[in-house]
Amino acid sequence: MHQIVQDIVPSAKVVYTDNDPIVLRHAEALLVSGTEGVTDYIQADVRQPESIVRHARRVLDFGHPIALSLIALMHFITDEQDAHGIVRNLVATLPPGSYLVLSHAASDLYPELAAQVTAEYAKGGIPLGFRARAEVARFFDGLDLVPPGLVTATEWGASAPDGEPEGSGIYAGVARVR
Repeated sequence: MHQIVQDIVPSAKVVYTDNDPIVLRHAEALLVSGTEGVTDYIQADVRQPESIVRHARRVLDFGHPIALSLIALMHFITDEQDAHGIVRNLVATLPPGSYLVLSHAASDLYPELAAQVTAEYAKGGIPLGFRARAEVARFFDGLDLVPPGLVTATEWGASAPDGEPEGSGIYAGVARVR
């Protein structure tokens, strides 16, 4: 992603976060910035947003709008782990004009598949928090959704040849911080 951003805005600064040490090893090899931009990585857990923000403040200018990208992440955080509170706390650190970009596995679009996936992950000791549309919409409370709003991920992209988006079990939305 940083390559695309820095191709458009060469001086852009990007900070990635993941809690998987293997991802860190891949990141070290792949995160090469352009001559003007900065790309950084922190190994951290989203359930500890303070450490992420503290590190990001060393790289990003929180006096200007920031894009917070939570792609296919929050369905790994259960309600008991306060998924909505985590996002609310992260967004609260962003200056006005910033954006939240979030995609999230749905429990209501393909319920049988969602139950099957949740059960398989549970066998490996990984609880999932797939959510229905209304629960995903709560991540955007207090923000201004940009068109087309909270829709399936494929509704954000190009349509299929027949003009209809492909089916998707993922909700996606982008919202502006006031």
